[in-house]
Amino acid sequence: METGEQKNVIEKIKKTAGELEPKLTAIRRELHQYPELGVDLPKTHEIISRELRKIPGLEVQEHKAGGFGIVAVMRGKRSGGKTVLLRADIDALPIEEKGEWGYKAKNPGCMHACGHDGHAAWLIGAAMLLSEIREEWGGCIKFVFQPGEEVGKGADTLICEDKVLEAPDVDMAFAAHGWPSIESGRIGIARRYAFGCVGSFRVKITGKKGHASWPEQTIDPIAAAGEIYQHIPAILTRKIGGTASKVMSVTYMQAGDPKVRNVIPETCEFGGTMRAARRETLEIMGRELKQEAKAVCSVYGASCEVDVQFHGGAVENAQSLLNGVRNAASQILGQGQAYMIEEDNLGGENFAEYSARVPSVYLFIGIRPAGEKEIPGLHSPDYRFDDRVLGKAAGVFAAIGYYGCMGKL
Repeated sequence: METGEQKNVIEKIKKTAGELEPKLTAIRRELHQYPELGVDLPKTHEIISRELRKIPGLEVQEHKAGGFGIVAVMRGKRSGGKTVLLRADIDALPIEEKGEWGYKAKNPGCMHACGHDGHAAWLIGAAMLLSEIREEWGGCIKFVFQPGEEVGKGADTLICEDKVLEAPDVDMAFAAHGWPSIESGRIGIARRYAFGCVGSFRVKITGKKGHASWPEQTIDPIAAAGEIYQHIPAILTRKIGGTASKVMSVTYMQAGDPKVRNVIPETCEFGGTMRAARRETLEIMGRELKQEAKAVCSVYGASCEVDVQFHGGAVENAQSLLNGVRNAASQILGQGQAYMIEEDNLGGENFAEYSARVPSVYLFIGIRPAGEKEIPGLHSPDYRFDDRVLGKAAGVFAAIGYYGCMGKL
């Protein structure tokens, strides 16, 4: 049961969050103009640090994660309380922006096409809001601005080298992503897996080169590759239980010379990505792909090399926190605006490094303006962010931080 005091705190967060929206929009658009890649983010670091240092009660620790990550620590003024980690990723993508607006990216061939500028802005906003109500909560909140997410870096360095989960020990962690398929003003929360385990594969087939007029004198690697490709659905449906979340996608296939039409080439290579909710499912997929490739190549008389790599774990939402997080978000957005997503999402996110160590929840914050059925997706050169969600998203994170520190999630 929520107390009158808690209701008053949430009302203050809601009111101040609405007032912050213009300021957060300006921050987001400034970050958008200076997209930077990987872990080398000097301008991004400068902007975020500048804004954080304006916030009372915040201890800003710069140059983390091997260079340009930031950890800002805030302690409530009440005694006791838990430690909550709130994380935003801050790197951009090597994509040339197509949209035309006054804050278009100034770095050629680089763009915030995944909305990490928005993630940083709403986390700065959450710090502003929580600073305003420090007298109302106890414990500690760590605001983590992580570089390198798009290239699978940053998280492990923050945890293993910067000890971000320690001193004081983090009790729970939270993160979110702007989501184009969800309407602005709504938040989706995966009931189980917000992101899946990530793997990749490469198959190189070597046959016998020869004239295309006499294919019987060759060993066609393209034909073998095509047959292996056709068998991939069987790996997913016949070798793995039907209820397991998994996908295997071939994303490239290369063979021959497009200028030469009368030669069957010696080699053909294809590869792609595979995802699964569980690591053991991913391992089965890799093992079966190797066996399938070798069997098909044996029939054709070809040889093959199969390389399978595993890159990251799944982001599994903590069941113990789900209802509390949905309630906190609903307090800011309104009843029914925060909802559960029953399907597993098999994208990849190295927030898995946090969720594997402490109870965590990852949210999907809607950025599709009301009235629009569809907007450009993540990693699109036409991607756009709805700035009208920034205040509410900051409010949601502030509410989660408040309730988390007070042990009410």
